[in-house]
Amino acid sequence: MPVQTITWRKGKAVIIDQTRLPHKLVYLDIEDVKSMWHAIKKLKVRGAPAIGVAGAFGAVLGIQNINTDRYEIFKRRLDGVIKYLVSCRPTAVNLAWALERMRKCAEKNKAKNIAAIKSALLKEALK
Repeated sequence: MPVQTITWRKGKAVIIDQTRLPHKLVYLDIEDVKSMWHAIKKLKVRGAPAIGVAGAFGAVLGIQNINTDRYEIFKRRLDGVIKYLVSCRPTAVNLAWALERMRKCAEKNKAKNIAAIKSALLKEALK
């Protein structure tokens, strides 16, 4: 049975703590953007593809509690979340790529309401 390095479950990211391998298989529940930033920074997530997915999930975690009905406010907050996440590993190409993909997804869906944009961002992260 394959083991997933990172997945989304019940509103949070679940990752394998790569720093504990190969001696222990430990899963971490990541429930907020700050925890995801630290997981990426401390190499709990390793491998370029997994880091990209972690960044996308981190963006979702960072925007889920934004309460506004104005796209401009939402987008400004999303941009802040993205900038924050990039700062943990500024040379990680897949991280920047995935977060730019999230930014473009929000822009593509800007005519929709904020709940629909959040849903579109989660779908994009899951891709």
